[in-house]
Amino acid sequence: MKTQFPYFAGKSILSLVSIALLFWSCSSPSSTTLTITVDYLGDATLHLEEVPLHYKYSEKTTLDGKQNGNTFTFEVPTLSTSSSTDAGSTNASTQWYHVRIQDQFFPLAIPTHSSDQPAAINIEVQRAAFPKGLTITNQNKQPLPAYENFLRYQEEVAPLDQAISQQESNFTKGDVAFMLELSQQKMELAERLLSNGLYQSWWHRVQGEHLVREIRAIEFLQRFKGLTNADKLRDSLLTQAQKDGLFQFDHLVAQRAGVRDYTHFYSRTFAVYDSVIQQYGELMEYDIKRLAYPALNRRRLEVIDYIQDDQARAYAQLFLVAERLGEVALDIAEPSYQKYLNSYNDRYPAYTEFLKDFYEAIRAVSPGNPAIPFRLFDRDGKAYELSDFAGKYVLLDFWAGWCQPCLDEFDDMRRIYARFDREDFEILAISTEVDSTTWIRDIERFQNPWIQVYGGDGFEQATFKGYRGGGIPFYILLNPEGEIERYNDIRPTFNLEEVLEDRIDYN
Repeated sequence: MKTQFPYFAGKSILSLVSIALLFWSCSSPSSTTLTITVDYLGDATLHLEEVPLHYKYSEKTTLDGKQNGNTFTFEVPTLSTSSSTDAGSTNASTQWYHVRIQDQFFPLAIPTHSSDQPAAINIEVQRAAFPKGLTITNQNKQPLPAYENFLRYQEEVAPLDQAISQQESNFTKGDVAFMLELSQQKMELAERLLSNGLYQSWWHRVQGEHLVREIRAIEFLQRFKGLTNADKLRDSLLTQAQKDGLFQFDHLVAQRAGVRDYTHFYSRTFAVYDSVIQQYGELMEYDIKRLAYPALNRRRLEVIDYIQDDQARAYAQLFLVAERLGEVALDIAEPSYQKYLNSYNDRYPAYTEFLKDFYEAIRAVSPGNPAIPFRLFDRDGKAYELSDFAGKYVLLDFWAGWCQPCLDEFDDMRRIYARFDREDFEILAISTEVDSTTWIRDIERFQNPWIQVYGGDGFEQATFKGYRGGGIPFYILLNPEGEIERYNDIRPTFNLEEVLEDRIDYN
């Protein structure tokens, strides 16, 4: 499959990987024993996770397993019993799991039909190379053909991924040709190795990534290269995406976030971001999305009109409604949420039940509700709890040293922190780093004067999850009564100072 884009030509590149996993056939054809052996784990942990319905807001389901040293054994159902893992499809031929070590994962595809499932799979993990460096064999240590092409794909795509990452900066400045050329090569590699096997969904995923890059390019060509035929090019790419199958149900399920990424970058091609920045100055993307919500949402819905299949349409809209609930005020998100329930409650209960649960979770952390209790420790082992901050405003700052937007807030945070008295205002920085050693290096590097505590577990950290955090930076302002005052709609670089001025007598 070859997509045409006016700013691009084609090329190709290559690389390498090694894991070990053992599937032992059980007496029941509906389950398999999976054994994963790792050469070295150290302080890390290994989990086997079902792929959830929503990439960010669904609760993760982790399979229980037995550990013996660095060997992990799981009973894995090969026939789906959960509507969340196959996105509600009744025809899924493959069950997907993530073999996860800290913040990295290997996508494990397992046939759902007993006639296709291997009698045994042996996976050995080389920790230093994970999620690459896998060896997948049967009980006789023979390679399993169903996995060989994906392992080969991992090897050959590595230099392409590296080159794509290196081109990102040029791409966002309007020099899009080479990035799109690399992306085309990656898509063709995936088609050659994955389009007819167990990992066909991964090929669909790579197709989707390429189509997203094409639509993204329009924004940067307009901004930096004076593109004048954006409407024509946009319509052409939408038609091409439909022709390539992006809006079919199986293709949408294969994407990282359903139709979310495509609709998001499509909406940005209408210069909405530029108009907000002209009016308010430089802002974080999250703030732009809130300020420009009506205009952006109208454009996102234009993409939905290209989706004909009923389940594909319901699945696509689920991601848009969930994003509204998670990122804009509840009263703004409520109409689309209710409309979705009315439209799909009878036909796709797995989707509507997820949204109902998410709605209730967001409502529980909306302003006016009691703050969620926590107990977190600084580097010296001192514990901090919610009650320690009674009588003052406290900003909960969820951050990590790798998050550049988090770091961009620090100068304004330091100035605001110095301006208000500690009896009135405090900042509690809650790290979402997976590795505590990295966290300590970061706090030593930045030397911020406010309280620094560590939660561990990355985005699985209990306080972060309790507040339904979806990404960082993530800010919650608590009031002196221990209630949620503002929920992720404040930024030190945007409006935190004004919010505090309205509430604290600082003269």
